[in-house]
Amino acid sequence: MSADAPISAVRFRVEIDGLRESRALEVVFPEARIAARRSARAANAVQFGPLILARVLTGSNEWYDWWNAARHKARRIDRTTTVIMLDASGGDARRSTFARTRPVAYQLSSLNATSEQLLIERMELVVGDFLLGA
Repeated sequence: MSADAPISAVRFRVEIDGLRESRALEVVFPEARIAARRSARAANAVQFGPLILARVLTGSNEWYDWWNAARHKARRIDRTTTVIMLDASGGDARRSTFARTRPVAYQLSSLNATSEQLLIERMELVVGDFLLGA
């Protein structure tokens, strides 16, 4: 793939360390802001907004179990979450790797007996660090 070839927002996959079922139908990337330095010699600190993942609810409880463990355990249960954008042939085009992610919010979409919509599972993750790679 050419370095200047556009990447579609439709073809991607999500991998979360330690989880088998990490497919997603939507990813909302976090905003990354450089915070003010405390001194001229200090490195810039970066503040990250949340990484939001959504998928169709299945029989797998892995996302809920990770969130549930995060709320019940005293020690943090961080994982690396990677979003891989795919090229037109399905090959890896670009990776966004989010280190030290952990769930802070979990939500299921509404139930509606007058609609045939799929039930969506949504998870919001805190991000510790971010690396963009090819």
